Amino acid sequence: MNTPENIKDILNLKPIGTDSWSRPVYEDQNGHLWKDITLGSNKPKLCSVLNDAFDGEPDIPIRRPFTILSKKEQVDEDKRFQYQMLDRYRCDCDYYLGYGNRNCDVLPSKDERKHIETMKRIWLSFPETEKPEWLTWERILEYEKAICTKE
Repeated sequence: MNTPENIKDILNLKPIGTDSWSRPVYEDQNGHLWKDITLGSNKPKLCSVLNDAFDGEPDIPIRRPFTILSKKEQVDEDKRFQYQMLDRYRCDCDYYLGYGNRNCDVLPSKDERKHIETMKRIWLSFPETEKPEWLTWERILEYEKAICTKE
């Protein structure tokens, strides 16, 4: 029977985040999740995860050779938060223009111009190679025109 424990090839583990208990979570090339029960020490102790659920409990210790891939491809936590905030502001724009009925009270700053300026500031804070693909500068300018132009 081919279980993850008896296949002899090396697992390549990609860091995908940290669970609610601050344990680093990794995903292997087969889509299975692994947790470091040492909370990210220099010598990780990895365990499988019950039901491969991101916040699932650690289960059986890893029995195969593994390599942890570089974190260069991973966005650090500060940038991750900035991406989340930018997306939140984008969603606020969509709501404002739709069901929000152009009511500035639905925006965090209660001011259309400040809202767009914050979006621009966050977007510009990313290096060129890390700008979000899901929100372009042109799209922000379209939001600005739609939101800040009074009918």
